[in-house]
Amino acid sequence: MELSKRLQQVADFVSYSSVADIGTDHGYVPLYLWEQGRVKKALACDINRGPLERARENIRRMGAEQVVETRLGSGLCPVKPKEVETAVIAGMGGMLTIHILENSKEVVQELQELVLSPQHDVDAVRRYLHTIGFTIADEVFLKEDGKYYHVLRCVHGIEAYETDIEYEYGRIVLEKRSPLFLEKLEQEERQMQKVLAILQNNPSAKAKERQQTIEKVLKQIQEAKTWQKQK
Repeated sequence: MELSKRLQQVADFVSYSSVADIGTDHGYVPLYLWEQGRVKKALACDINRGPLERARENIRRMGAEQVVETRLGSGLCPVKPKEVETAVIAGMGGMLTIHILENSKEVVQELQELVLSPQHDVDAVRRYLHTIGFTIADEVFLKEDGKYYHVLRCVHGIEAYETDIEYEYGRIVLEKRSPLFLEKLEQEERQMQKVLAILQNNPSAKAKERQQTIEKVLKQIQEAKTWQKQK
C-alpha cells in the first residue's frame, strides 16, 4: 500500500502496536500499519459516516477486519482510556486539533504518544502540548504538492521552549537546518515584502495596522534564519 508523502511520515512516527487514527477518511494510515505488521489493534475513527464507510470498505477489501475497527464519533470520543497507545490526528486545523485533545483529557493522558500534523496554527499546538505535559520528541518539515507540512511525534514529559521563534517554527525544525525550511522562509519573506511595499503607499489607519503586522512577521523570519546560523 502506497501512502502520500505526508501520511507516510505520519505512519513512520507511530511507535506502538495499538493506534487510533482520528479523522481517518479512507483508513489509509491504520491499513498501512496493519499491512506492515506494525499494529495488533487499530481504530479508524471519523465524525462523518461517508468517510467511515469508505474506510470500512477498504478494511473489508484488504481482509483487515480482525485488526482494524471503525468507530463513528467526534475526535477521540469513540476511544476509551488505555484502549490504544498512539493517537494520530492529521490533516485538521491546529485549533481543532487542540479542541480534540482538550475534549478527551482522560484518554490523552493514558496515551504513550501523539502523532500530529496540523494544517495550520502549528505554533498554538506546540504551546498547548507543553501545557498538558507532552514534549515534542521529533518534528519533520516536508513539502507535498506545493504545500508545506509539519509532522510531530509527542511523548509525555516536561518541556518549554525559550523563545517565540521556537514555538512559531518548531525548535527541532530549526535545529535540523533543512534547506526545504529555508526555502519556505525565503518564499514567505518575499511574499511579505511585496505586501509591505503596497501597504507603505497606503496612508489609511487600517493599512498602517496591517503594515505593523507584516513587519513583525518579517522580523520573525529574520530571527529564524539567524537562529539557525547561530546554533
